[in-house]
Amino acid sequence: MSQLSDADDARLRHQAVILFREGQPAPEIAARLHHSRRWVYHWVAFQRQHPHTHFHAASRAPRHHPNRLSAQMVYRIVQLRHTLQRQRRPIGARTIHHALEERHLRPCPSPSTIQRVLQRQGLTQGAMETQAAYRPHPPAAYPNAVQATDIVTRWLKGGAVVQTFTTVDHFTNAAYATSYAHKDWPATRTHLLKTWEFLGLPDLSQFDNESAFSGGRYAAHLSPLIRLCLYVGSEVVFTPEYEADYNWQVETFNNFWAHQFWNKHRFTHRGYIPRAQLHFLQWYDAQYVAPRLTGTPRQLRRGAVLYPLSRRLAKQIPDALPICKGRVHAIRRVAADGYVKFLQQPYRVGKRYHGKYVWLTLETAQQTLTVWYQVQAQADWVNLRTFPYALDEPVRPVPKEFRRLHR
Repeated sequence: MSQLSDADDARLRHQAVILFREGQPAPEIAARLHHSRRWVYHWVAFQRQHPHTHFHAASRAPRHHPNRLSAQMVYRIVQLRHTLQRQRRPIGARTIHHALEERHLRPCPSPSTIQRVLQRQGLTQGAMETQAAYRPHPPAAYPNAVQATDIVTRWLKGGAVVQTFTTVDHFTNAAYATSYAHKDWPATRTHLLKTWEFLGLPDLSQFDNESAFSGGRYAAHLSPLIRLCLYVGSEVVFTPEYEADYNWQVETFNNFWAHQFWNKHRFTHRGYIPRAQLHFLQWYDAQYVAPRLTGTPRQLRRGAVLYPLSRRLAKQIPDALPICKGRVHAIRRVAADGYVKFLQQPYRVGKRYHGKYVWLTLETAQQTLTVWYQVQAQADWVNLRTFPYALDEPVRPVPKEFRRLHR
């Protein structure tokens, strides 16, 4: 309705009230103004309740938004996040979602909604300035050039925790997953050995900065995961801190995995998961075609030279792993003070590179840490600085049986 028609309606309503007060009957007023008697009585009563009204129509916009999160729920999410942080527990959206479900709050917001609340409140660890900066990625021009691994935490009915390790090959989108009760080093080692038996050994293994991967809070410490990858001849790269979208290949698989597997099963015990998990992975490998790809993972890997890790070689890998010759990489965003962290140890790059991404490479044989910078894709790499990186134990060569399994 236009403003002119609304003004005309307001004038007629006002005229009806004036005529009624002058003593004219409601039926005559209704006939004169071409409205019903009910309309006349309605506006007369309305004017008595609202003596200062202008008789204009009120807004019809909804005053209640059923999907809007209440202020009380936002307060609970924020307070619960602070409580988990004081208890030194995980503070992610999934953990908060599970804690809200344990408190039987209805309706319980989804993890994505909780994540948006945390971002608006500035409580996400990735709340850094988002200026445009080029992020280098490791090239994946053939199968097993790069394999990315991630951990997803889920809770079964009854409160049991399931830690699912997923690994995705960047080139073919082939994937493998295993589930455990904990995300400690024994579970990580078992998953990687099974993955390499199924997918083959990668030339580069990509991980986020989860303590199970990077080694925790100890500075200049090569974690058992790094030692294992170097032992089998694979390089290691750690993604930028608090930037899950960098690891988008495995994150995309995790979302697909959640919808097609977890949402279709209701497990009450961890022992029921492996069999259903195996059936899903077999279907995924043989029939699923990922977006932007031309075939299933099995079709894309057909004819490629793969080097699966045999069980015989896996049993020869010692529990106490030495440091072998190889390279460990990390992509880091330079902080405002010009520093970056590599394995919990700070290194100065320079304030002029604030907000830019640099590529750090540790050469275990030379015991040096080199900082590289690339302005944009296809540009030449620039060596910014090289630091000594002393290791407190001898560096050994990669065993021959693993060295020959790489290009």
